[in-house]
Amino acid sequence: MKINHLKRYLIGIVMTAFLALLVGNAFGANAASDNASRDFSDGDGKYANSYMVVSPYWQVEGGVSYTFIAVSHSSLSGMASQIGVTINAITSAGTAYDTAESFTISAGATQRVFIVPTNHSTINSTNISSAVFLSGTTNYTYGHLRINPQTSHPELKYVGSKPRQSADIGGGFRDTTMLAYWGSIIVEANTTGFAMEFIGDMNDSTSLPSGYLYHQSATSIGASGVNLH
Repeated sequence: MKINHLKRYLIGIVMTAFLALLVGNAFGANAASDNASRDFSDGDGKYANSYMVVSPYWQVEGGVSYTFIAVSHSSLSGMASQIGVTINAITSAGTAYDTAESFTISAGATQRVFIVPTNHSTINSTNISSAVFLSGTTNYTYGHLRINPQTSHPELKYVGSKPRQSADIGGGFRDTTMLAYWGSIIVEANTTGFAMEFIGDMNDSTSLPSGYLYHQSATSIGASGVNLH
């Protein structure tokens, strides 16, 4: 009986290590050795799991397929009126498909993002000037998306401001997991495609408690939960 318990214990350790390796690869930076942080208070919003959005798959191939993504600000209560986003397409080799793109989404707006082969004849910045583009090789390429907040402290509620001769910047959380994401892989060869999945929180699905850097007021506490579309 003791031997069986020991076997189960060892298997549990091995599986935990294996899952930790997978999470590190999914959320890591361009270098495979840079793993995501689980500490919301470390001041590094770039790789904090609780405030990161990922999609497990994107794909491009010259003349065959490209990827379309839409990021929407739904103006829900608690959201800042402007939220900054940095999106990076990581290839299956663990490198960036193109330089990461950063943009700010205002309340009620939707930002279109395209991952396309280089010099796509119709889907390009000339024909769609308002879109964001990540473009690279025309070869068949696939990988995962990593979307980070631009702010270094998305867990803190922004109080807002009113600059002179400009519109109000409403207060709230500048948290990328509060935005809505949807997208699809477009297969140009036969005018079809399939939907993408977006995961807003791979760390946990609970509201953050009062504590470090938080006020006791319930209106000052941010939540980080699964955001699936």
